[in-house]
Amino acid sequence: MKKEIRTVVYDDELRMEAYRFEGIVQPFPSHFHEHYVIGFVEKGERVLSCRDREYAIEEGSIVLFNPGDSHACVQSDEGTFDYRGFNISKEVMLDLAEEVTGKRELPGFSDQSHFTNYFNQFIGLAPGTYCEIFPKKDGDGGQHGE
Repeated sequence: MKKEIRTVVYDDELRMEAYRFEGIVQPFPSHFHEHYVIGFVEKGERVLSCRDREYAIEEGSIVLFNPGDSHACVQSDEGTFDYRGFNISKEVMLDLAEEVTGKRELPGFSDQSHFTNYFNQFIGLAPGTYCEIFPKKDGDGGQHGE
């Protein structure tokens, strides 16, 4: 069995926490955060419950959580879960919103399918399909597994 690896790094200049979970098999029981979360599923299939709705997430899915959004996640396939994310404090989000919009107001993500639907409309592909067509490259420019 692959070992679970959890890596967390805080960037003082960006004032954000970035993290990566690899080989995760445990479910995440219902919980919430005091900060925004923007995450990307690198591998695995899970059922995500957020604000009384369920979503199927898979490789290429992007998840967005507002502060206080109650959410839970369980594996729905036999594999493991690899995930990257950013935790963004309300204060940093206020600064970013003001820089982009000129208004010092906290934004709110409407639901988990919003970004995937927008990505699909803009790019013409679901995020997971995009990842299959355009695979990641390693540091020397070659594709993984070459």
